[in-house]
Amino acid sequence: MSLTILVIAGMLMIVLSAGYFTNGVEWLGYRWGLGDGVSGSLLAALGTALPETLVPLMAFVLAKAPHEEAIGLGAILGAPFMLSTLGFAVIGLGVYWSRGHKAGLRDLTQATVSDLRFYLAAFGIAVVAAFLPASWHPFIGVALVFGYGAHAWRLVRQGHTLESDPPSQGLHLSRAPNPRIFLILSQVGLALCGLIIGAHFFVVALSQVTGWIRVSGFLVSVIVTPLATELPEVLNSVIWLRRHKDSLAVGNVTGALAFQASLVPALGLWLTPWHFSLWETGTALLAWLAGCWSLARARDGVLEARELLAPGLLYLLFIGLVVAVL
Repeated sequence: MSLTILVIAGMLMIVLSAGYFTNGVEWLGYRWGLGDGVSGSLLAALGTALPETLVPLMAFVLAKAPHEEAIGLGAILGAPFMLSTLGFAVIGLGVYWSRGHKAGLRDLTQATVSDLRFYLAAFGIAVVAAFLPASWHPFIGVALVFGYGAHAWRLVRQGHTLESDPPSQGLHLSRAPNPRIFLILSQVGLALCGLIIGAHFFVVALSQVTGWIRVSGFLVSVIVTPLATELPEVLNSVIWLRRHKDSLAVGNVTGALAFQASLVPALGLWLTPWHFSLWETGTALLAWLAGCWSLARARDGVLEARELLAPGLLYLLFIGLVVAVL
């Protein structure tokens, strides 16, 4: 299959599936009595983040050389780096184009702030673990897993105390005004499969492109792989912005950050030596700093368009460093 066909097929599959996925998640959160913020942080984020975990997992399990293990490590660090910088910047562009430069995301839920706080704590612990004795790593991995479980449970309890807004559209697979839960779950599941297949096509296409360029396995996995694997989250958020579902849009990204900062690094702590080089340390530091900025600006419940765009500068800085060194 040619490169052009792979790219077009992947993009079409992701775009079409994202529309069905966001619609299904809205209905699922509504039927389960969760607020928009919790629906985005848990249902949408978990749905799209779980399949991406296969990238580092398979890299670790099948690794036969150090550069293959570096690809898995880069995938772990690249996901939060991409989401905390470029992910927020894309949302900022969406807000800017649709609502003007003085607009922003208003009335952000507590779930968004909770996600960012957990992300900074969990990711900070995971990064510090790289400089601790290897005998500590398994226990830190277990702590991260239990920490995410406690965070998710707290969000669910919080969500049941909030009112759920009715979905902005009827369920795509049903004309009934109150569709059955089986149909809602079926639509979410089918759309998720479409997102996975579309992302797979995109990864294959990008792998062919990077095969022509001499770049280390780590940098490929940090820069290239997340462009495809994190694309569903970003596209879902843009769709929700157009529907004026701001809490869902931001919660989708912050919820994925919480997942990618805890459960996925736990795999690295269990399956690899978990030692960072200079590039890996720099990537992790930029991702953590981007999260600090977003949390500081979101505490008042508002994120202006320019505040959302700012983390994208850290992504551009990293790309500039890569180009300068290479």
